[in-house]
Amino acid sequence: MCNVLTGEIFTNAMRDFFRNKPFLFFGTGMSCALDARFGMHALQDFLLIAIKKYDLTQVQKEEWSQVVCMIEKGNDFESSLNPVTEHNLLKILITETGHFLSALDKEYSLKIMSGEIEWPATQLLKKIVNTLPEGDRTLHALTSNYDLLFEYACSHAEISYSNGFFGEIFRKKDWQSIERALLREEKVYHAKKMQIRYKIKKHVRIYKVHGSLNYFFYRGEVVENNAWLWSPPDFAERVIITPGLSKYQALQRYRQELLQDADGAIENSTHFLFLGYGFNDSHLEEYIRRKLISQSCHGLIITRSANQKIKTLLENSENLWLICKEESQASNSTLILNKKYPEGLILKEQNLWDIREFTQTIFGG
Repeated sequence: MCNVLTGEIFTNAMRDFFRNKPFLFFGTGMSCALDARFGMHALQDFLLIAIKKYDLTQVQKEEWSQVVCMIEKGNDFESSLNPVTEHNLLKILITETGHFLSALDKEYSLKIMSGEIEWPATQLLKKIVNTLPEGDRTLHALTSNYDLLFEYACSHAEISYSNGFFGEIFRKKDWQSIERALLREEKVYHAKKMQIRYKIKKHVRIYKVHGSLNYFFYRGEVVENNAWLWSPPDFAERVIITPGLSKYQALQRYRQELLQDADGAIENSTHFLFLGYGFNDSHLEEYIRRKLISQSCHGLIITRSANQKIKTLLENSENLWLICKEESQASNSTLILNKKYPEGLILKEQNLWDIREFTQTIFGG
């Protein structure tokens, strides 16, 4: 007889999950929850028009025509970009992607910083950070997003975060200086004598493994410069890793700045939280599969729609939960799945795949 999943079992499982500090993965779904234009389809439509204004070389024309052909055949945008290898065409794609997303980023930075809207996971993030154990006061988070919505949300909600870059106008990788800057003085009384101790502030350490709109390759190294975020000079090359096979070469080029720092944090984690993450990054798949399948680590995926990669991962993971929209229901309903409960659970008239409603339901006001 198979196990039956009930609402009580699910709620208790969620509360047990969050008793441990998770490693957070979040993807474009978190940005698309605010505006669908942050998604791949909108970027695809923009680039198909934007590339037409360029006087491409014959090699570039041939590569781009292959991209267009693959899109017309129904391939997803990421795989459709696989034919692009010519260096200057890649630079054009990076430049135009930066133009498109930076305009959106500027628009939503003002809305988030003014409090007009809230990044969907802000309240959950605050709860996780506030309950970090005293001996482990850093929440690790990884994203493939280029935008800075997470950073704006943290700033408005007064959640401390670091990305490893330290300095003034041109910030460079320097985790040691960042950690010193996060130290806070605390007075401790021992045997009626006051002692001064320093403890690191509870914060999020964010790894932007595909780059960021405010990362640039300048004078032979990767720097962060917010002054160039929305309108960079021609001599500054954006560090954003566009989809397609060429991104693996770029990742090797920038690995130390973008991915290397996340390696150890992923390896040391036993619980993984995925928010709006589509599992479409092959270079990260080895980490995820090793932790969830080979090591049977605990995982929780919260997303509006589940793709085949998510379903396959769920079938092969002993301790993975999925919360998504139940597509077959006419009304708004939530589907909850776990390998241990083959029938799953449908919560009618509940949108727990919306991270805001999930946070309210599991953690309360």
